[in-house]
Amino acid sequence: MIKILHSADWHINLHKKKVPYEWQANRFRLFFEEIHKLESDCDVHILAGDVFDRKPEPDEVCLFLRFANSVTIPTYIIPGNHEATRKGKTFLEYFHEQHAITNSNVVLITENKSENIQGQDFCFFPYGEMQTDNLPEYKEGEILVTHIRGEVPPHITPEYDFEKLRPWPLILLGDIHFNHRYLDYPAYYCGSPMNVTFDRNNTKNYGVNIIEYTDKTNYSVDFKIFDLPKLIRKTVNVTDELKEEDYHHTIYEVTGNLDELSKVKDSKLLDKKIAYKPDEDSKLDLKDKNIIEELDIYLEHLKVNNSKQIINEFLELNIDV
Repeated sequence: MIKILHSADWHINLHKKKVPYEWQANRFRLFFEEIHKLESDCDVHILAGDVFDRKPEPDEVCLFLRFANSVTIPTYIIPGNHEATRKGKTFLEYFHEQHAITNSNVVLITENKSENIQGQDFCFFPYGEMQTDNLPEYKEGEILVTHIRGEVPPHITPEYDFEKLRPWPLILLGDIHFNHRYLDYPAYYCGSPMNVTFDRNNTKNYGVNIIEYTDKTNYSVDFKIFDLPKLIRKTVNVTDELKEEDYHHTIYEVTGNLDELSKVKDSKLLDKKIAYKPDEDSKLDLKDKNIIEELDIYLEHLKVNNSKQIINEFLELNIDV
C-alpha cells in the first residue's frame, strides 16, 4: 500500500490585484506548513500542475524554491496550462536548466515518464504532451497523473477525450479548482488548496486529497480540508461600513444610486461601485412628451419646490421644443 498526497492548482501569485502582498505571501507560507505536516504521514506528494499562476516574478520563484528545497518526501511535479509557454513547452523546464532545485526529493517532469515510487508504478502525462495528444501506452497497474480540463456544465467543455484514459485504474488530475470525482471515471480532481479568485461567501472548502492505494479494487480517496485565509467578495449597500478583516481578505462591491456612489471614496477594500437599476415602477413615463413636459415630470419626481420657475427660465432660453 502507498499513501499519496495529491495537490494541484496552487497558482502562486504574489502580485494579485486587490490583494495585499504580505497577506498573500503569508497565506502561501501557512499552506506550505500544512503540506509539511502531511508529509510525515505520506509516502509521496503528487503535484498535478499549475504551481504558478503565470510566468513567475523573482519573489514568486524564491517562494516556491523555499518550499521545494525543504520538502521531506518524494515530490513529483508536472506542469499545467498556466505554466505553458507555447504548444508542448513549459517554463518549468527553466528550473531544470538552471539547476535551481537542490533537493533530490523533488522531481520536475515535463515529458511523458513512468516512475516506480515505493513499489507503485506511476505514469506522468504532462500538459504539454496532452496538447499534442502524445498519450503514453497503458502499462498494467500504473496510476496516471495529468493536468486536463474536464467538463463543468453548462459552460466548460472537456479539452480531451477522457475515454482514452479509461484503461488506467486511478487518475490524479489538476486543472479544475473544486474537489470531486470526474463522472464515472476513476479520476479525481483535488481542487485548489486555497481559493484563487474571490468567493462570494465563506462556505466553499479547499484542500488536498489523501489517497491510500493498494490496487485498482482497493483504494480510498479522502479530502483533507485546509482552514487557510480566503479571498472574499461581498456586496453591500452604500451606507454600510467596509470592514477590514484580520484573517480573511474581503473586498466590497458597493451598491447605491449615482449620487450616493459619486461620494464614495476609493479604498483598498473597494472593488467596484454598482448603480441601482430602476425597476419598472420607478421609471418615468416620458412617452410622447415634449421636452417641457419631460422636464416638468422629472422635476415633480425629484420633488423640486420651484419647478414652475425653472420651467419658465428654461422657456426664456428660446429652445425649440
